[in-house]
Amino acid sequence: MALRLTKKDQNTSETKWVAYDDDTKVLLARIDNPEYQVALERERRKLRSADAQFGTGVVGVIDGETTEHQTQCRLLSQFIVKDWSGVLDAEDNPLPYNAGSAEQMLDANINFFLFVLRESGNATIEAQKALVETVGK
Repeated sequence: MALRLTKKDQNTSETKWVAYDDDTKVLLARIDNPEYQVALERERRKLRSADAQFGTGVVGVIDGETTEHQTQCRLLSQFIVKDWSGVLDAEDNPLPYNAGSAEQMLDANINFFLFVLRESGNATIEAQKALVETVGK
């Protein structure tokens, strides 16, 4: 099969409402969202820079460092989770969406964290398949 140049999907900013459960829906951006990708790479550069302070085979922690999970929660809350409905606070009151609340929810609830990763990744895969089908016609 010959190498073929295909059109790159340019609409990486699209969002989609996805049901988390019967009562809760979440508006998600695709995981290939350029803002998320740039921010993720920036965090990786910061990590490499911090690691360079230690010698080979030496493991250390710098004051103020966050875990990879905490970093992902912050990035996902800012660039992937865009809105929600049906989310409740600790007293069962409706919790309006904001990035801070989303970050807390992602950090405290591993099932929600995995849901966001899975569904935003699935949205990217679906969009890529649709593009292949469209270009193939």
